[in-house]
Amino acid sequence: MNVTLITTDGIRKKVIIKSFDEARQLVCNYQYNSPAEIIVLESSTFILLDEEGKFKNLEVNKIATSLAQLNEAIYPHDFIVGDVLLIDDIDEFDSLPFE
Repeated sequence: MNVTLITTDGIRKKVIIKSFDEARQLVCNYQYNSPAEIIVLESSTFILLDEEGKFKNLEVNKIATSLAQLNEAIYPHDFIVGDVLLIDDIDEFDSLPFE
């Protein structure tokens, strides 16, 4: 599945993921076994991020924060940290194997 990786330094890069676990590891870092969180932007578009990113003091992701605020998916004073995946096909994502 093709998704967009948005890094904290503003780089947007198309990547291919083959499982949910691979997607989770891209945003949650291979060192940790953190859970992933989903923030819905539109009906089939969402951001996948590290649920524990703020506890890990990850850098603010300005692009992801702006996208979420524009879609009123987070509170105006809230922010997103760490690298995220922008996924635009929830049905295809749901059909991915876990591992």
